[in-house]
Amino acid sequence: MTTAARPPLPLPNSTPLAPPDGFDTRLAEIGVRLDEPVLAQLGDYLARLLAMNEQMNLTAIKDPIEAWEKHALDALTLLPLLGDVGAGSRLVDIGSGGGLPGIPIAIARPDLQVTLVDATQKKTAFLSAVAAALGLTNVEARAGRAEQLGAGELRGGFDVVTARAVARLNQLVPLTAPFAKPGGLVLLVKGQRADEELAEAKRVLVEQGTTHEKTVATPTGRIVVLRRGSGEARRKGKR
Repeated sequence: MTTAARPPLPLPNSTPLAPPDGFDTRLAEIGVRLDEPVLAQLGDYLARLLAMNEQMNLTAIKDPIEAWEKHALDALTLLPLLGDVGAGSRLVDIGSGGGLPGIPIAIARPDLQVTLVDATQKKTAFLSAVAAALGLTNVEARAGRAEQLGAGELRGGFDVVTARAVARLNQLVPLTAPFAKPGGLVLLVKGQRADEELAEAKRVLVEQGTTHEKTVATPTGRIVVLRRGSGEARRKGKR
């Protein structure tokens, strides 16, 4: 049997992870409040992620408490930036890997339609399986390279684009911006070198018709907030 023909790995059994002490306080510090059922669903997801990680490479994090901090909390720092994004809006998470930040966002905002994109078929198989196990009817996983999907049927189809730790901004913006509608948000989770990367990517931002609105410091890193311009603005930017 070839690699392409292998069936997806079944989800292993796992016990949902309880939030660590003080997690509610950590959420309050970033302006987020989640009900107990949402936290329980997040714990179920994290447990399944760590359990599957023993069979395939999804995350370097293995400690449950660290997973709450560096996965769940990190993803949820995006929620305040989605306050003006209405119900029914479409969000795409590029290079989603094990589902971050897309799945925690989908859990916390079930009113959004979330598409998870990853180039690796076995990872998207996991994403589809874990979304089904969690009852996330608002999640779809798509396998494919971002540069191809963003130039094809998914181009300009999303109100929000997210990506986390995929590449430096001068490489990441061309992979993400094409998915955004005119006026759409591009939210890129970065580390402490975000300003350095922004300076490096000035020309690319213009070429991709995006403007840098702000950079938001969070307890786990920094979020670069870009806005996609209109088609006319993008054409002018290329002149």
